[in-house]
Amino acid sequence: EVTHDWLPYKDTHMTALSCESCHVPQMYSSSRQFMDWTIIQTDGTPRSVCRGVAQEGDTFSTAYITGFEPVLLPLDNGDGTTSLAPHNLITTWFWVYGDPERPVPLRDLRAVWLDGDQYYADIMQLFDANGDGALDEMEMVIDSDAKEALIAAHLEARGLENPRIQGEVQPYSIHHDVATGDWATKECNACHGDESRVTAALQLSSYTPGGVLPTFVGGSVAAGGGELVENEDGTLFFQPLTSEQSLYVLGHDNVTWVDWLGALLFVGTLAGVVVHGGLRYWAMRRNPPHEPRLRRVYMYGVYERLWHLLQTAAIMLLIFTGLVIHKPSLFGVFSFRGVVLVHNVLAAILVINAALSLFYHLVSGEIQQFLPRPRGFFDQAIEQTLFYIRGIFKGDEHPFEKTKDRKLNPLQQMTYFGILNVLLPLQVVTGILMWGVQRWPDVAARLG
Repeated sequence: EVTHDWLPYKDTHMTALSCESCHVPQMYSSSRQFMDWTIIQTDGTPRSVCRGVAQEGDTFSTAYITGFEPVLLPLDNGDGTTSLAPHNLITTWFWVYGDPERPVPLRDLRAVWLDGDQYYADIMQLFDANGDGALDEMEMVIDSDAKEALIAAHLEARGLENPRIQGEVQPYSIHHDVATGDWATKECNACHGDESRVTAALQLSSYTPGGVLPTFVGGSVAAGGGELVENEDGTLFFQPLTSEQSLYVLGHDNVTWVDWLGALLFVGTLAGVVVHGGLRYWAMRRNPPHEPRLRRVYMYGVYERLWHLLQTAAIMLLIFTGLVIHKPSLFGVFSFRGVVLVHNVLAAILVINAALSLFYHLVSGEIQQFLPRPRGFFDQAIEQTLFYIRGIFKGDEHPFEKTKDRKLNPLQQMTYFGILNVLLPLQVVTGILMWGVQRWPDVAARLG
């Protein structure tokens, strides 16, 4: 507990992640990647490939061990809950026959492939693409219908009914090679960014025998954590998906239509201000100047100025820090953890300032400034709208004089009414739920 005080939303992280998710960020050894039992080598064994090995010669003794990064997938905790944990995925392809299906025995595989310690002539003729009289790794692959049909025919000749290729993926959770200190994952951007550790893909194989995509072994909760992706060159990957894991990772996940709506609202508002301001300036240049009658009026008190300035600053900074949290990859100069803390502090300032402002306006009676009067309100709102559309550009008088007792016109009252009674409470409630997800996880889970 004490060693993780630096971690924001500690309880939330501990619920979603196993300890190994951060403390086994890298395997510094090789591990099985896939087994291909659809072909048999001259020594009578299937093809076996390990991950985390950069081969530098013809023998394993000259191999350079590079290790690999495990994939994060749901792990059953045994109490009805799951958490992400590092896994290695071992893919196996093999022949099955009959109904119900059964794996083809190794003795039958050896019998249909090998004539002593050599391959049968028809197999050599079909598989030996370069005609050198030997089969290399590139040739020892069932990558065509003709190759699959040939081996299937040999199996049928041995009395095995309806032979076919099947593949399966077996996930193995990793609980060893635990790292501590600087070797463990401690950077927030490792997960909260476009290149999230949570959705890092893991290669399953460099080819798919017979074009058969494997399936996860039944009963594994890891099976629902993502999807299989096959590249154009035939390489097969497992791609974790947070949507399949019921996770939403800040800084990585987003709802596209919400992003577009927010961008359109921002650009539309900015464009409206620029266009309206430009038209007013153009109208001012066209209309002859006049000397207005002026008198000094102390319209806003010190506290009103202070709370409005503080609230404006808090809202603008909340927007900026929220954008950094949502898209941290665009603002790499900022610390994700630091921005989260600043965002929470600004949210607290906003709520406290709003509460104090509400108390002030209720006690002073200034709250009436923000309450639209039903009688004649819509007519006044239409009149104000027409003034903003036409009259203001022609130099017409403002339809409603601004006084100390009436500072807001009907449209401003409507806007403030919506902000104070809808947007601000909604912002506060959703913000509290996001902040309090570690304190009230059940409430957050029910609300999604």
